[in-house]
Amino acid sequence: MCQLDNKTLLIDIGNSAVKWLFDGDYHSISVDEFNVDALPKAQQTFVSCVGDKLLLNGLKNTTFVETQATFNAFKSAYKDADELGVDRFLAMIAAIDRYPNQTRLIVDAGSALTFDLILADGKHQGGLIMPGLGKLRRSFDRFCTESQQLHNHKLADNTSDAWACGTGQMFTSVISAQIEHYLDEFGDLVVVLSGGDSKLLALRLNYGAKLQPNLVLDGLSIYAQTLIE
Repeated sequence: MCQLDNKTLLIDIGNSAVKWLFDGDYHSISVDEFNVDALPKAQQTFVSCVGDKLLLNGLKNTTFVETQATFNAFKSAYKDADELGVDRFLAMIAAIDRYPNQTRLIVDAGSALTFDLILADGKHQGGLIMPGLGKLRRSFDRFCTESQQLHNHKLADNTSDAWACGTGQMFTSVISAQIEHYLDEFGDLVVVLSGGDSKLLALRLNYGAKLQPNLVLDGLSIYAQTLIE
């Protein structure tokens, strides 16, 4: 991964959290608690944003990056490259850089659950978008829960646990199904986990997946380096 100097700030604005990378250190805070004054002083700032740009009002020398149809080895499968979220684009170029010459399945478990498959030559094969764990568990007002736990037991003896266990199993099952499908097809497959729920998810999967919770920022670092040069 390209290393930027300590004058450059990288920010990833998602729907639920704001993350940043500065001078080699990663930071994360919820959108509700974020204040632009918490950011370190930098000469220039590069931003990946799928959330609210207004969070950075007043921040100077700021560049919001955009998805590209091609970047180095990466080639998007989308007919309209602009429709591919910039976070997914950056995660993919980071995965290509970190795991060269391998087929990669990127599973980003954040506000949305996304899958992207990239062949060893960098060609994106397309992706899927589903509700993330939090969205799934808030999908019925009657059973709404903020629990972020993934339970091992299969059956529950009360409604609250039944909903938490059921949604958790739905979440992990669909991820396992995607991984198993592509493991059968590609012998060189590397599974990369990213996003806010990736650490939790890594404990429940048995595929030797690579945990990279800051993949978007790592991709932003690679992309920003080309803009600086």
